[in-house]
Amino acid sequence: DGVHDPIFIIKWKEIYEHLEDASDKCEDVANVLESIVLKYA
Repeated sequence: DGVHDPIFIIKWKEIYEHLEDASDKCEDVANVLESIVLKYA
């Protein structure tokens, strides 16, 4: 059962951390774009 394999869990933990980092960066980009739109609106 691969679901309880420690290596499997560690790999998926790292993948989720990278996805969270990417999501945070996308949010940063959205905030910058929002500030630009508001500045030139």
